[in-house]
Amino acid sequence: MEAVAKYDFTASKKDELSFKKTKVLKVLNKEDDPNWFLVESEGEKGLVPATYLEMKNHDWYYGRLRRLDAEKLLGGKHLGAFLIRLSETQPEEFSLSVKCEDKVRHFKVLRGAPGMFNIWDIKFPSLNELIDYHRRNEAERMVKLKDMHPDDRLLRAKFDYTPKQGDELKFRAGDIILAVDRSDSDWWEGEIGHAKGKFPARYLSPYREQPSTYNSELAGIASKAPL
Repeated sequence: MEAVAKYDFTASKKDELSFKKTKVLKVLNKEDDPNWFLVESEGEKGLVPATYLEMKNHDWYYGRLRRLDAEKLLGGKHLGAFLIRLSETQPEEFSLSVKCEDKVRHFKVLRGAPGMFNIWDIKFPSLNELIDYHRRNEAERMVKLKDMHPDDRLLRAKFDYTPKQGDELKFRAGDIILAVDRSDSDWWEGEIGHAKGKFPARYLSPYREQPSTYNSELAGIASKAPL
């Protein structure tokens, strides 16, 4: 995903990354801490304050959605429906899940060249450009990508939850849960991969990323950083 810097930022710790206003950054992780995103710029990685960034449109990004849940979600969608999710096995890496003719297929997003993303031979400087290309072009074992509407069954965990009973579901903040029963106002039931169970409804919020209002000229952005 891409984001545009709204303000200058000077790193004060070793794990942070400095940047200038209007710089385009690649966001690698925004799930672990909603206030600090992991980004990449010119081959360097670091944490930056989320409030300093303006996210470009990324409705296709589903964070920590599991592979199995991606198959459940896409299985009933139209041909070419797709999503990008975080890899379950490799932190800071991504997978592309696509509804193809025979089944939902999963493709690893490769990072062979510094700062580049690819699935096959053609390399792109951002996930956004990779997605745009494959919307227009078919590829080996993959149809053209077609956007899908948000699914209201998807929930995002606001906090960690440790079960107190055997029929409850364990999750951590940022996890994506597929709801199966919300008939009770206080306790819902959902799935993460092969796990299924109940959880307090107040721990979850609807997963519905709003489209970014990114302006290519950043016309309305204030020059002064937030306090």
